Amino acid sequence: MNSDRLKLFFRFLVRGVPIRYVIFFLCWCVAATASAVESKADAKTAAFYYGPDIPWASLAVFDFPVVEPNQADTVPQAYQGEHFYAYVSLGEVLAQRHYFSGLDKAWLLGKNPDWGSFILDQSSPALRSYFIDAVIEPLWQKGYRGFFLDTLDSYQLVAEDDAARERQQKGLAALINAIAERHPEAGFIFNRGFELMPLIEARVDAVAAESLYQRWLPSKDQFAVVPESDRQWLLDQFEQVRERYGVSTIAIDYAPPADRDQARKIASDIARHNVIPWVTNPALDMLGVGELEVIPRQVLMVTGGSKESTWELSMAVLYGLMPLQFQGLVPDVRVIDTPMPAGTLAGRYAGIVVWLEDPQARSDEFEDWLALQKDNGVPILMLGFPAIDPKGSHAEDFGFISRGTPTSPPSIHYQHPDMGFEIPLPGLLDVSSPLDSKEANPWLELRSDNQTLIPVATTPWGGYAFQPFPIRSMMPGIKEGMNRWMINPLTFTREALKLPAMPIPDVTTENGRRLLFAHMDGDGFPSLAEVEGYRNEADALVLLDEILKKFDIPTTISVIEGEVSSEGLYPKMAPELQRIARAMFALPHVEAATHTYSHPFFWYDAQENPGELYGPEGQLRLPIPDYRMDPVREVVGSANYIERELLPPGKKTRMVLWSGDTIPTPEALKAAREGGLLNMNGSNTTITESAPTWTLVKGIGVPKGDEFQVYAPNQNENIYTNEWTGPFYGFERVIETFKLTETPHRFKPVDIYYHTYIASKNASLESLRRVYQWASEQPYFPLFASQYVRKVLDFNDMVIARRGDEWLIQGSGELRTLRLPDELSFPAISGSDGVAGFREDKPGRYVHLSGGRARWQGRVASGDAIPYLQQANGRLTAFSRNGKRLQFSLSAMAPLAFTLANVEGCTLRHQGNIIKPIGRHGRFNRYRSAARELNELRLQCPH
Repeated sequence: MNSDRLKLFFRFLVRGVPIRYVIFFLCWCVAATASAVESKADAKTAAFYYGPDIPWASLAVFDFPVVEPNQADTVPQAYQGEHFYAYVSLGEVLAQRHYFSGLDKAWLLGKNPDWGSFILDQSSPALRSYFIDAVIEPLWQKGYRGFFLDTLDSYQLVAEDDAARERQQKGLAALINAIAERHPEAGFIFNRGFELMPLIEARVDAVAAESLYQRWLPSKDQFAVVPESDRQWLLDQFEQVRERYGVSTIAIDYAPPADRDQARKIASDIARHNVIPWVTNPALDMLGVGELEVIPRQVLMVTGGSKESTWELSMAVLYGLMPLQFQGLVPDVRVIDTPMPAGTLAGRYAGIVVWLEDPQARSDEFEDWLALQKDNGVPILMLGFPAIDPKGSHAEDFGFISRGTPTSPPSIHYQHPDMGFEIPLPGLLDVSSPLDSKEANPWLELRSDNQTLIPVATTPWGGYAFQPFPIRSMMPGIKEGMNRWMINPLTFTREALKLPAMPIPDVTTENGRRLLFAHMDGDGFPSLAEVEGYRNEADALVLLDEILKKFDIPTTISVIEGEVSSEGLYPKMAPELQRIARAMFALPHVEAATHTYSHPFFWYDAQENPGELYGPEGQLRLPIPDYRMDPVREVVGSANYIERELLPPGKKTRMVLWSGDTIPTPEALKAAREGGLLNMNGSNTTITESAPTWTLVKGIGVPKGDEFQVYAPNQNENIYTNEWTGPFYGFERVIETFKLTETPHRFKPVDIYYHTYIASKNASLESLRRVYQWASEQPYFPLFASQYVRKVLDFNDMVIARRGDEWLIQGSGELRTLRLPDELSFPAISGSDGVAGFREDKPGRYVHLSGGRARWQGRVASGDAIPYLQQANGRLTAFSRNGKRLQFSLSAMAPLAFTLANVEGCTLRHQGNIIKPIGRHGRFNRYRSAARELNELRLQCPH
């Protein structure tokens, strides 16, 4: 403990500081002294974000995340344990702040002419008391557990002598100490305030300062290099703070949003001085760069010009979601004439995709906004029609050169290997937007009338593919099944959006095995069966006896309250229907869901016309007497009915499976979320051998404002039986879909999705039996639909970050798989944390996580011989590693099967008993158990 700390310690004793502070101070001194002899590098990280739409999940990976609290109502519940720091100006205040009106004029010392703010007299005890109650306490109640204290030296603008300066310093210190007295667990970060440190008794986590290498000059509207003398002065201050007080130091520097490489260079330079770097834009409304850099996964998808009844049926949603989500991106979907995201998108968004179905959908305002995003370095991909008028004021900015309509058929001069991806380019080429492009990397270059036309290209700012070259119909007028990708949507979007090679969250797989589940929409629960031996019985009984009792694949069963309740449409059948439902829900491999109260067929129309039974597209819902459609009654009310009347003790209604057109309104989605229900259904993944096109492989879900609709991975028998007109054995073809969404890429898990009425006919029942049998024979990972939905929601929030050659992952722990592109090596197991293993055979290269957080570095080419989990059909409920020793627990919904790698000479034990492998193949030992849960498995290996 150095002399400065000893002096401070005795000052604590003399002042009679509470003993808890003395103990805390002694611990702090020991820790600080230890840190001084450890490695010079400060491993902590910091981020400062003052913009709108706070990216809470991304910021939560940093040790010191600072936000402007006026940009949010509260810290979201999920992040209230992450110790967010609220920006607080202690030395001055803007008149726009909510507490300004309560300030006594006597507390204002003057004005800061640069910012128009008022300088506060913190020597006033009355002001300090007001400040704690009006500013600090509301922030504490909103979930902030730290405070970034700014303008700590503003008093210098008005203090005229040393005595005045001392009064302000003592007042500021008294305020900070009083905050700590009221909230002892609060942490503080100072913006400068070096002279206050000897007076502070509170816990200071870090001291920050702006502009170590590059500053922003507002008066000149330009960036400038910090003079060496200024840099050295600040470095000296930082070093004193670290040595005397043992706290971290942070430098906040500025760089243009478009120059990410420069920001990385500045961050690296700052870190060499044992200072935590954060490099951002002057407004601090972008996600900047430190030693730890979050890889942006959000992508803005703008749709416009669709002739469909709802934007959910636009081409952007139908075809654009899958290529983005499969590559780990999280779409934020907006219609072109609605507000775009505020703030600087660089760092938060991986790019912008604009898919226009009508060139008239664009506007001057949107073009201006898009040009600004380009200038900020956000990659832009245009599909359909140009989002920028090729003859307009921004055409030159994007390198567009408008050409006249060809008078003779264009011919192909150059074609990228991934053009004509699913169908050859036609002999007669039409061009919707004739233009050439400067600095383009053509994917398709045409020649006509001695002029060059480039309708598909990647560019320095992104890329574009204009009609008809993204998707072309083999038979115009027939929508589904006849469309084909003209470009490879994966490689084209990757190149245009300049996506980095990163670990990709994957919702199809866990512990190296493809997910398997089933779910049933409750339509037809009262229908009478035509099946031999069950004639005139409810087809629900057939399903119970012939499928659910014979196959234990996890199945989510739903019913429509209006069909099965005693007050519903079939009161005479209700007792028998309820008996069957209770028998279904009593099965251990069945979970409960609602298929709503009145089965809305068209959600938007039904909600807009709550008292009507028919709308512009037909019947809106079931004809339940005296009922007005209400989203809460449909979703939460029916779920409560099921739980109250049909479920055994201990079971809960987990989900709502959307009915009808499966396009729920945001209000219905909100009702489900607030009612504690997960949601699923919608979209049409129906790729088959007769329609082998990725246009029939859809996304995993779609955002709707603050809500998210999770799509069903596959489709039901209605599609495979031509809307239940036959052939009724058609559902067996879903196996084709399962196979085609497994190779060459595992796009989807296996979801056996059907209606109750599939059990009403001999042929359809047999098709379902064959699908269940086929799925039961595959080496899959069985789970409930609700567990899959949680993975999708975790996909949206999972954070991927990089620090040098180390990857850091943070999620909720529901999604446990990351898929690695070929450019990335597998983890070096020996130095990893949260990595249970990996699987490298096709169709993907999967990393298995043991929980919600992980970090690793790539292994060297030779790899390491550390044991790891290669695959399993159950979830890891516990996992730890000590050198070559493993201790882990597995829980599955089938007899356990798992494989360990690099275990030659090792012994696996459970409760002291040796478990022998059932087979060996190279480095892999395969194990099997009749049990579905094994706790505390122990693998011991020779050193």
